[in-house]
Amino acid sequence: MVSALKLGENPVIFQRTTGINYTTFQVILMKLAGAVAAFKAAHPLSKRGRKTGHDLSQDLLLTLLYMRQYPTFLSLGQAFSMSESYAYKRYCYVRQLLPQLLPMPALDSRPANKVAVDVSEQPIERPVKGQKQYYSGKKKGIR
Repeated sequence: MVSALKLGENPVIFQRTTGINYTTFQVILMKLAGAVAAFKAAHPLSKRGRKTGHDLSQDLLLTLLYMRQYPTFLSLGQAFSMSESYAYKRYCYVRQLLPQLLPMPALDSRPANKVAVDVSEQPIERPVKGQKQYYSGKKKGIR
């Protein structure tokens, strides 16, 4: 099973694997734990399902690995000892909380960029020799 502590032992490998350094990971993890605790306090339930055996650091690590490398959720599930659908569920849960925790620049505050797009028609490249094998000569069109 992949663990943040194991990856955190070597800071170079941790940063290359996740895209952030281990101290930043710890800061995000503390903010994430605070947000989850605040949500649970605001929405108390008598039971919250069964215990999964993994913690929030694994969910954050799973999310960062997916955002960095885009593996399949099947391989992430196998790496974190969970099913493919549960790996996707944990990814979506952490992904929706991250923009609330991390300072993001507002999109409206940036100056607008102008983009030119060429939408002219381009000819389709077709073989010059041997086209007969691809085209029978019949026109399939409107009658």
